[in-house]
Amino acid sequence: MEKAKKQSSPVMGSTRKQEREHEHKEMVMPRIVQVGDVAYAQNKNNTRVIAAHYYGGLRESVNEVTFTYYGMSAFKITTPKGLELFFDPWKNPCDPSWGGIWYSMRMPMTHCDIGFTTHSHFDHNAFEMLDASTILKNFVGVYDFADFKVTGIADKHIVETQSSVFTQDVLQELYPFPNVALEDRDNTIYLIETGGLRIVHWGDNRQNPPQDVWDRLQNIDIAILPISDDGRTLTPEWADKIAEKMGAKIIIPTHYYMEGINILNAGWGKSAIEYVKSHEHTIVDTHTITLNTDKVKDYNNHVFYFGENVPFEIERVELSQNNEVSKIPEVKPVWEQYK
Repeated sequence: MEKAKKQSSPVMGSTRKQEREHEHKEMVMPRIVQVGDVAYAQNKNNTRVIAAHYYGGLRESVNEVTFTYYGMSAFKITTPKGLELFFDPWKNPCDPSWGGIWYSMRMPMTHCDIGFTTHSHFDHNAFEMLDASTILKNFVGVYDFADFKVTGIADKHIVETQSSVFTQDVLQELYPFPNVALEDRDNTIYLIETGGLRIVHWGDNRQNPPQDVWDRLQNIDIAILPISDDGRTLTPEWADKIAEKMGAKIIIPTHYYMEGINILNAGWGKSAIEYVKSHEHTIVDTHTITLNTDKVKDYNNHVFYFGENVPFEIERVELSQNNEVSKIPEVKPVWEQYK
């Protein structure tokens, strides 16, 4: 039996030409908008991860862990055998009404092997700026691969900073997200173990997680904490308490105001230099440092401060340029190393 053909309704009083135009409009497909990571838009490959799967790394161990600072809470940590782990890339929100425009530039597209985000705020969650084979968003559990292990510990985002500047009312204004109550916002604390070092990336976690969290975060070598002199996330006083509870040998402040990246008075006020000066400290004159167990063993709450050093050009750009597509870096060859 012949199927009935669907007839489009003619427009009353129309000519045949107008009817054809009407039929054409009904047949036009809606515009497809790419959302997220899809295969036909792939801009990365897993060649390096395959090599690490077979050989336990990408090179012979150099017995050092490399830390590269990208501003805000963004860090690339390179393991002794060459795996690149990236934590908390940042961006402006796609919809300015959700928190406004906070940055005067974009974090550049950056290569890594595995990317991690601690929570879904845009200043920690720009995973699309990572040229990575694997992305672990707000990961909880244990990821054990090659020469590193990452443990994601589920807890909650900070609610009250105890800062006289960033009160709870101010935070509510800065985070105008009516669908999620302040106390319900999630955060993952990451414990990274590689090269004999125990490293904590705090994200924006609250100051007072339950005791079982502290039980997992003992004998920490390096604590990456969101510290600024105005206490936007962690006040200097709370940062010291957290570092002491973890027994941290080295503290690395993050999430502070940086000229050329942050927009002044858009939720950012101060650097962390006063906090740094109040401790035994090292002001780093570059964006990258290497540490190992011998280098850190004699430190106790010593602060390493990257200041405004990042591995890319800080440029003031018109905000209208923020949607330009960044160039994708060339992926480093690895297979020829293993013959």
